[in-house]
Amino acid sequence: MSEPTPEKDATPEAAEAPKSEPAPAGRAFDSLKRRLSVALAIYALCTAVFAWVAGDRLEIHTMNNHFAIQAEVWKAGRWYLTEEDLAGRHHRREVDMGNDWAVVQHKDRATGKVETRYFNSFPVFPAVLMYPFVSLAGSALMFKDALFVVALAGVGPALLFLALERLRLQGRNGRTWKENAFLALLFALGSVYFFSAVQGTVWFAAHVVAVGLLCGYLLASLHADKLWACALAGLLVGCGWHTRPPFILGVALFAFEAARVSLRGEVRADGTLLDRARDAWSKLDKRAVLVRYALFAIPIVGAIGVMLAINDARFGNPFEFGHTLLNVVWMERVKRWGLFSYHYLSRNMTCAFTLLPIVNPADAPAHVGRVQFSGNGLALWVTTPLFLWLLWPKQKGALHFALWATVAPIALQDLLYQNSGWVQFGYRFSNDYAPYLFVLLAIGARPFGAMFKAAAAWALAINTFGAVSFQRRGYEKYYYLQTYTLQAYDGKPSLQSVTYPPD
Repeated sequence: MSEPTPEKDATPEAAEAPKSEPAPAGRAFDSLKRRLSVALAIYALCTAVFAWVAGDRLEIHTMNNHFAIQAEVWKAGRWYLTEEDLAGRHHRREVDMGNDWAVVQHKDRATGKVETRYFNSFPVFPAVLMYPFVSLAGSALMFKDALFVVALAGVGPALLFLALERLRLQGRNGRTWKENAFLALLFALGSVYFFSAVQGTVWFAAHVVAVGLLCGYLLASLHADKLWACALAGLLVGCGWHTRPPFILGVALFAFEAARVSLRGEVRADGTLLDRARDAWSKLDKRAVLVRYALFAIPIVGAIGVMLAINDARFGNPFEFGHTLLNVVWMERVKRWGLFSYHYLSRNMTCAFTLLPIVNPADAPAHVGRVQFSGNGLALWVTTPLFLWLLWPKQKGALHFALWATVAPIALQDLLYQNSGWVQFGYRFSNDYAPYLFVLLAIGARPFGAMFKAAAAWALAINTFGAVSFQRRGYEKYYYLQTYTLQAYDGKPSLQSVTYPPD
């Protein structure tokens, strides 16, 4: 099968791409049809693999189905569960009431009665997606949340492929469509997204939904020449912020793409950076770019307004998001250092960049694996060594820097956050920006030689093990979850998972 003919693109970067004969209408339709067919095949393959690995998790609801419970209580016309209701569910083993619920003491002004209320403090867009299905099922208990998450998990990789193809047809990605499909599948099965996709629980459900939104935002941004795509990109950012808050920091990509397609001519390639910036400014259609920025910003501003209204409805304060009210033992550090702090940076950088598998002595007890993995996860270069190729790209361009400007603030917020991602197989917060890294792998133009393929094989192998074994009965000996005693937020001694370094 021959390669599809590049689509016509009026942008300056596309003008630099090699010229080709105009494609007949039928050929162009076949090209679009083929891309969509490959994307559908990627979705189907990922869904089949995720479902097979998830196994019996698909048959019942998870014990941490906060989003499904949120949808259920919405149907009842409120935002919370009472302590009696949640405790009853906990005793029936329907939910874990001690894991990431925001606890509020509510005093009725008329009667003076105090009621303990439990709120889902996680951003609620995944619950919006689940709402019609929870309503049809009748309750969160009857809704199979892991099955729902697995059914969505293939969307992100499929959209990532379409984004890589869009770049190829614009002349900004030199990979073939087969290589683009390979990269999309490597993201799905050769990164920490794999183990995240098969869990179903609230933390991982948010990652799966956010990845689908992120890849949709990426694809919409690459169509910034169309005004509807600008509004769609902004809507996806707004939904992403209501799923994973760091999402909203990734607006640099759209800002660059909107400016690029608003240029009246090609920007000079010689001279200093300042000379080129002045030339770009002189050729920028200011009105066109402002229209694109406005269309992008309107849904984001709306999403912020909705979030503030939700916070006010739940906690009586538009700027209280709920995570400072969680019923978890490490709230003492949040009270001391806040949700985001330099204090957490060294620990989180350790989790993201230096944690290795633990090799135990040969005479270790039978219940201890020869190789174990910390509950704080593995370094990114261990789970996905392909990322090492990002350090030496063969080609760099404006898009390269725009993508890094998109990744940097998201990654920094994650690194400053009070939680490292624990408990995890690999550094799961990398899901917030990993699709951008795979785009950088594509446009970096390094050949996919023997070393790259060996790294890809390792990534597929280790992430398959993580997806199969993480929090799965029978694999406990391969995970090391050390604890220590500290003063909890209520002043009583309590056990807390060890972090590196401990607080």
